[in-house]
Amino acid sequence: MPVPITFREFCGIAKITYAPAVTAAAGGFARYTPMDRRLSGFQGAIYRRPAEGGLEWVVGIAGTQPTDGMGADVVADAGFGGSTGGVIAGILLGPLGSVLSTAGAVLLERQCHAAGELITAARGAMGRGDRLYVTGHSLGGGICQIVASRFGVPAVCFNPPSVTAVAGVESAYLRTKPAIVSLQVRNDPINETGRIGRWLGKIVPLPTARAGGDAHSIDLTYGELGPAGPFTAIGARDPFSF
Repeated sequence: MPVPITFREFCGIAKITYAPAVTAAAGGFARYTPMDRRLSGFQGAIYRRPAEGGLEWVVGIAGTQPTDGMGADVVADAGFGGSTGGVIAGILLGPLGSVLSTAGAVLLERQCHAAGELITAARGAMGRGDRLYVTGHSLGGGICQIVASRFGVPAVCFNPPSVTAVAGVESAYLRTKPAIVSLQVRNDPINETGRIGRWLGKIVPLPTARAGGDAHSIDLTYGELGPAGPFTAIGARDPFSF
């Protein structure tokens, strides 16, 4: 029986997806494709490793990077609010808020489309017995939930926003029923998105003492899931075993 990919190994892939120069991750994963970077702000790549009975493939999706794509990621974040978020933005910011919400929805969809292209490419390269997953952090974790639902691919998400306010996502999830697991870090500001939507699949809490921006850090989460960290037991587990 294949050895499962651990929480920390998924986290390692989500972590290096921010770093185009890094091509190898913990657990023997190596980048299979060049880093895909687009004007929409999307950044992602395909990783793989040998495993019993075939190869394990993971599509990694980076999160918000304010300096990349001329700030497109920051605008795309607004897309997770859906129509509810648009109404709230309009009330708080007036016409500018409504424009930001609409632009966010467009950019988020473009990023999801790009992630879907990577999933399709990975499927085209896979052989018999291979397995495919998707992972990402922050904005990337939200995109993971969306494309996992559309394509029926298992996903492991880190510090993701809620996604059910995005039109069509929940119905796609109910149709394909993929296994989705999200590591939700205590005190992370992104957890406030639960006020306008829900997360898909299983939530695994990480009761860290970190707060604010530190609670959202994928680097600090990776360290806490490691052998010397306070949550090494979680890091060593198969995310889908929770």
